[in-house]
Amino acid sequence: MRPVRWAVTTVRDPTPAERAAADACAARFGVGSLERGGRSLASLATAGEAEALLVLGARRAALYVDGEERAWQAGMGELRLRRLLRGEPAGAQRTADPFLAAAGLRAGDALLDATLGLGMDALVAAGAVGERGRVLAAEASAPLAALVAEGLARHPSPAARRVEVVAADAAALLAGLPDRSFDVVAFDPMFRHARAQGAGFDLVRRLGDARPLAPETLARARRVCRRWVVVKDGTPGWDLARLGLAPLPSARGAHRLYARLPPA
Repeated sequence: MRPVRWAVTTVRDPTPAERAAADACAARFGVGSLERGGRSLASLATAGEAEALLVLGARRAALYVDGEERAWQAGMGELRLRRLLRGEPAGAQRTADPFLAAAGLRAGDALLDATLGLGMDALVAAGAVGERGRVLAAEASAPLAALVAEGLARHPSPAARRVEVVAADAAALLAGLPDRSFDVVAFDPMFRHARAQGAGFDLVRRLGDARPLAPETLARARRVCRRWVVVKDGTPGWDLARLGLAPLPSARGAHRLYARLPPA
């Protein structure tokens, strides 16, 4: 995975608070903070020699990549969270959230989302584990991690602001974690073949880590989990088969498959 040169900037006419927020984000992720100065994003990216710009305002976070600005949105995660908070049962066939059903999350659980992506599963998980729980979410692509962290920070739901986002490679992060430190460890690696997805998933394919999930990383996750490791794959489940994993039963016509592994 090739590192992407990126920096943080603001909307065109930032308030002092927006400027300070951009500086704080840049310091957190160890990248430059560029003064907008009324310039276009294209000219700012050229002047700053940046392949991507994280553009922050009071109510939105966006990435400017390949000449296009893409705002972070919760997408289907928003609808899934609303269903959860309305009390729709995770195990009911017609209303089940497949990820929550596979992960079996309970109030107070600690989840490590090892492949954050756009953060939709992490958002729903934070609602499921509640105020006493914990969701730590790792993303190998630093600009993606920053985009999602800043987007979640601006989301109106308290659940969104409980997600802890770190820019880290899953294998390296797991290697440094204590045994049995999370109830569940979840992986949603990039699927081998692209499917029609909501707005923003092109960013994951452009900036995310396309390496397949390694057996050694799974072994580390099994050491870290207390209950199980959950792995997601797209149908027909080639990567689950590659890893020797049997998918859990799923609804007819499902486009996503899940497998679980017990602790090591």
